[in-house]
Amino acid sequence: MAEAEPAPAALNWLEKRFLGLANYLSAGISRFVAFLFLLFALGAFFGAFVYTSHPKIGFFLIMVPAVLGLVAYYNRIAAIFLFAGFLIIMV
Repeated sequence: MAEAEPAPAALNWLEKRFLGLANYLSAGISRFVAFLFLLFALGAFFGAFVYTSHPKIGFFLIMVPAVLGLVAYYNRIAAIFLFAGFLIIMV
């Protein structure tokens, strides 16, 4: 048996919804990436400030976040725990 084709009005409605969703996500992604770069810049300024005050821990200021980021990238459970710990510290 042949399947019934969707009515043009329903297809138009569905297409509008998908286009709206795509526009929303693309705007959200651009805002999120801009926020990440702003956060990175603030972290760099803070890191430079702390490094000038305590030059002995400068290596750890650079390596610890990088290593934790790699661990979180490859392990979802570690990412969840790191995120939860970050939220607990921030609140």
